[in-house]
Amino acid sequence: MKFIDYLYEQTRDIWQDLYNHPFIEGLIRGDLEISRFKYYLEEDYIYLWEHVKIFAIGLAKTNNKEIIRKFAYLINNCMENEMAIHRGLMKDFDIDIKEIENRQANLTNLSYSNYRISQSILGGYEEILMVLMACDLGYVNIFRHIDRVNPQAKNHEVYGKFITGYLDPVYLSYVDGTVNEINELSKEMTKEKMDALIEIFKNCLTYELKFWDMVYNKGDLF
Repeated sequence: MKFIDYLYEQTRDIWQDLYNHPFIEGLIRGDLEISRFKYYLEEDYIYLWEHVKIFAIGLAKTNNKEIIRKFAYLINNCMENEMAIHRGLMKDFDIDIKEIENRQANLTNLSYSNYRISQSILGGYEEILMVLMACDLGYVNIFRHIDRVNPQAKNHEVYGKFITGYLDPVYLSYVDGTVNEINELSKEMTKEKMDALIEIFKNCLTYELKFWDMVYNKGDLF
């Protein structure tokens, strides 16, 4: 089996919970409560400011010029493209962006970001790929699932732009490329190394599920 197959095997139940999550089902049907979506935008925007730090950690920890170029590109892409989509949607909902930028993340969000950053600092390139893949692969699989179940969801007057953004061919290609990369890297790994990476991925994917719980409930789970 490829390494990605081991990841899926160890996280099968989490994926089902993600696909069946009421927030995701609301996007599929197009009847997600607006207040829940607004809360998601606010917390995810805060999350993305922490997300870019992981690219910076990866950039600082390597002398490999291709990896430096990759992380430099990803920092710019996240801040100028992904976060721009969030800013545009927040403006549509009259959300004060400066206020959100100065707001403390809720504890679920903060705990997730702190875990990702700590694993990135303590680990190497493969550990960084794991904390990034749980988020990116989570979104790719969720939004491919949405598109598969209801192709018309992309045309929703409120959520269509958001859904389409995560089905962008460039983004899908990047995530698929990361999967191929970790599959290749795993060929030289010990079982102990692979098990440790699987644990990081599983923990991060669990946090992804808890993040969706948090935004659906419009508040912390603590």
